[in-house]
Amino acid sequence: MYELRLYISKKGRIKFVSHLDMFRLMQRAVRRADIPLWYTEGFNPHPYISFLLALSLGVESEGEPVDIRIVGDMSPDEIKERLNKCMPEGLYVESAVKPYDKSGDIAFASYTVTYSKDDVSESELFNSLSSGVLTCEKSGKQGKKKVMKQVNVSENIKSFTLSGEGEDILLDVVLPAGSTFNLNPLQLSQAVSGYLGKEVVPVRMIRTALLTGDMTKFV
Repeated sequence: MYELRLYISKKGRIKFVSHLDMFRLMQRAVRRADIPLWYTEGFNPHPYISFLLALSLGVESEGEPVDIRIVGDMSPDEIKERLNKCMPEGLYVESAVKPYDKSGDIAFASYTVTYSKDDVSESELFNSLSSGVLTCEKSGKQGKKKVMKQVNVSENIKSFTLSGEGEDILLDVVLPAGSTFNLNPLQLSQAVSGYLGKEVVPVRMIRTALLTGDMTKFV
């Protein structure tokens, strides 16, 4: 048995498939591809497939890490080729490699968020992101109850840059991610909307990479 890390791109309409349904989809693809996965033991054995960080609904991704365990000696290249023949439209295995970092090493995620100039100007976005007072509501827990908590978004923006592309504005931003605290582009846009007093909705959101605490790419 050996562990393998798949890097998967998720583009197009499949961005609306939930995290749980993605797990089921991967199980079906693995079965169709006849990949010799290792199964857990016990009364209800299931194949070992681990999406290392759940992706928010509506967000596309590049290089999404998925860990699997292989029984036998099928090569990573053959596994990649077999899976890509069985993947639905919008999903593609970019690479299959031996894992290096651990899932607990994930600390940040980089995103490219596209906004329409019809909805917001570059200066409005820059002033919002530089204001230091952006906040949003985020679900949390108080004891055993789920509650909505006010979160300071500004202090959690690691870095950002803005650029124009035709009728669009591209925001490249690094936000916290991992097992302790996460922010996603929708929550960031909610905070921008609150600051500007108007609704600002992204045209497109892509998670481009996961990063470790020292800002190196997760591998």
